[in-house]
Amino acid sequence: MEADYRALEGTWASLGEDVAASAQWGSDGLVDDDVAFTRPWGFALADVVAPVVVVQGELDRVIPPSHAAAIAGGITRATLVRIPDVGHIAVLDHLPTALAALRGL
Repeated sequence: MEADYRALEGTWASLGEDVAASAQWGSDGLVDDDVAFTRPWGFALADVVAPVVVVQGELDRVIPPSHAAAIAGGITRATLVRIPDVGHIAVLDHLPTALAALRGL
């Protein structure tokens, strides 16, 4: 998504640099992330008692919006904040929205 690439060239350039620097250690971390979606996490979402805000870019091609909805739906004190027209990286520009939602819980 174009907005994500722009974000990595601007505000979130340091994030892109960190990811690039980590490449020397291989892709094990990326694989671990993917495997985490296929196995139990070791706790039930219903056991989470702290307030949680799940923020999801509606155009995210890395984490499907349905995954965010399932996580938020499984946590009693969760709020799902959907950000239209942004993807996986550009959603980070909406941190103030996420913090405002968290303050409201």
